[in-house]
Amino acid sequence: MSDDKELDVLDLPDEVRALVAECEVTGRRTAFTRKGRPVVMLTSYDEYLALRETVEIVSDGAFLARVTAAEEQVKRGAMVLVEDLLEG
Repeated sequence: MSDDKELDVLDLPDEVRALVAECEVTGRRTAFTRKGRPVVMLTSYDEYLALRETVEIVSDGAFLARVTAAEEQVKRGAMVLVEDLLEG
């Protein structure tokens, strides 16, 4: 079970809804701070998904090993297909 919470944007104060809309439309992020130190970042859902995917990729040791091997092959002039990297 996920610990994530869900909150309807319409339940937020107008000022916060405006920040959410700006983030959704323009991709602009907003940092929320406490005593000048960032504690939370408002980012679009698409960017969140991309960040999660990146974390997944860099956590996959076997995939990273294939990427490293492919980079070495490319340095030697070989062509590497993306499909080869994705096959595990």
